[in-house]
Amino acid sequence: MSDTTLKSNVIIVAPLSSLSLRTRLYKLALFLFETKCPQITHIAWERLPGECIEHRLDFPVEKKILLKGGGYGSGRRYLYVLWMINVFFYGFKIKRNDVVWALGFESAFPLLLSSMIKGYTLCFDDADRFSMLIKNKILRFIVKTLEFLTSKLVYKHIIPSFERYNFTSKNFFLVENVPSDIVLKEAKTIYDNKEWKKFSLTINLNGWLSRSRGLAIILEICDSLKNHDIGFIMAGKLDCDEAISLSKKSNVQYLGEVSNQEALASYYASDFVFTYYDPISEINRYAASNKWGDALKTGIGIIVNKEIISAKKIIDTKVAIGLYYNDVNALKSKIIYLSEHKNEVDILKKRALELGKDIPCFNMNIKKIFSLS
Repeated sequence: MSDTTLKSNVIIVAPLSSLSLRTRLYKLALFLFETKCPQITHIAWERLPGECIEHRLDFPVEKKILLKGGGYGSGRRYLYVLWMINVFFYGFKIKRNDVVWALGFESAFPLLLSSMIKGYTLCFDDADRFSMLIKNKILRFIVKTLEFLTSKLVYKHIIPSFERYNFTSKNFFLVENVPSDIVLKEAKTIYDNKEWKKFSLTINLNGWLSRSRGLAIILEICDSLKNHDIGFIMAGKLDCDEAISLSKKSNVQYLGEVSNQEALASYYASDFVFTYYDPISEINRYAASNKWGDALKTGIGIIVNKEIISAKKIIDTKVAIGLYYNDVNALKSKIIYLSEHKNEVDILKKRALELGKDIPCFNMNIKKIFSLS
């Protein structure tokens, strides 16, 4: 293998319609293209009709759809069993020299047996720990045991943070959720060439804009601050009534469902990014948000709820404002205070940028996994 060229075909097994729908996989696909990967294949679950088209990628990605339908509702989780069965049998079609990037336990575990028999390289990208989504205690124990086994037997167990794990593994490989350097450069160019609404303080909301991400809270805040020079930039999927209402406010600039580069460009026009996660969900309490890495790399602050265990570091290093999820009055008071004390905001943003310099960009970390210098 040469220093900069990847000679193996890479198969990405992910229960998603398209790679573009998941920031982590989008960045991976860009890296593979840049390193001249001979063939990129996505083994997919097409959730909605026609959704498998890669609108954000301008290079070819081979598609093999193993499952269709189901949408994104939690009421059809039984389909994950069917996905795992389909993935298990597909694994025996993979060639020895291929590299397989499996998103989630539901993709990596079914591939274990075939990877050991056929000898292909299996990378387990554990972006969201599957067992944390299971409520049944017996089933959760079984899945946690199998997660441990999978971690020990794959080539690399790629994780965004250590906080979610009560075990150690020699195969752990930390890839924090930060942008690729090329995406950062493109985002800065987009920012420089776009008109942005100007406010004394601007708060960014992006990604999957759902109720569990604090949209009801920020809508209440937005309404209560209409007489202040405080604005919001939104980008992403409007997945609840509150998000739709918020996008129509006069002090909100809604960009739509945009590319990763366009969403990242909006950080340069912002002072803080809002990252609330409803702590009633265990997986939310261990969130490893892409938005935190985006904020550190673009030099803006973070607003996060204190219940998020994995946010302790960014709160302790004073690049994030930590408040309790349901304390709306405290959040409102803090936002008003920050809008009136911009010198403190500037200091925090400089601190964030300095901390971001110490974190390798996404593509630099991925190079090590594929043994590229």
